[in-house]
Amino acid sequence: MLKERKFEREFVIDVVLNPEWREEGEGDIWYAFRRVGERVVRVVVRGEEKPYIIVTVYFDRRLRRRYWKGER
Repeated sequence: MLKERKFEREFVIDVVLNPEWREEGEGDIWYAFRRVGERVVRVVVRGEEKPYIIVTVYFDRRLRRRYWKGER
């Protein structure tokens, strides 16, 4: 999935370990976020302790619109 979405492994690891902000999901799922230019990367993570499991990573279009309109 990283290659398909053109994310570098090191970048995703850095977002997880050093997010600009983080939100809790259900169960042991949580989300790490980082702005990249005018876009926002969301990494869906499972686990409360290392080693974390990366579920998926993508540019969050909905959050981008909300973020840049000043709602975040």
